[in-house]
Amino acid sequence: MNELEIETEIVQISSYCEIICCILKTHRILSINKIIFFSYLIKQKKFTFKEVYSGNTKRDVIFKCISLLSGEFEDYCNSISFIIKSIHLLILNDKIKLSNGLLILNNEEGNVSRIYELNIFINKAIEESRNLTEKQFMREVMRCV
Repeated sequence: MNELEIETEIVQISSYCEIICCILKTHRILSINKIIFFSYLIKQKKFTFKEVYSGNTKRDVIFKCISLLSGEFEDYCNSISFIIKSIHLLILNDKIKLSNGLLILNNEEGNVSRIYELNIFINKAIEESRNLTEKQFMREVMRCV
C-alpha cells in the first residue's frame, strides 16, 4: 500500500468510527449487520432524502430505507471492510462492546461528537429494523442492493 492509500483508509475508518458511535449513542444497541448497513447509508450522505422520504413516512420505513441503496452492490461490498475495521478499532479502544452479535456503546462514552446527524427517517428505520430478524434484514438488503 502506498502512502496515499493508507491515508485514504485512515479517513474512511475514522468517518465510520464517528458514524457507528453516533448511531449507538442514539440507539444504544444494534446488531453488527444493521450497523454495517446504516453506517454505509449515512456515510454515502443518503440521509438527505427530503425529496424522497420524510420523517412523516409511517409505513414500511425500513424497506424504503433499504431501497435507497438499490444498485450499489459493489460500493457497499467495498465499504464493508472499512466498517469492520472501524468496529474492531472501537472495540479495541473500549468505545463499544460486542456481545452475542450486538454492538453496545460503553456507558462512559457520554460525549460523542455529532459530525453525522441522524434524521427522523433514519431513526425510524433503525427502530423499525429491530422488528426484523437478522436473516430477514439481510435478505432484504441483498435483494435491494
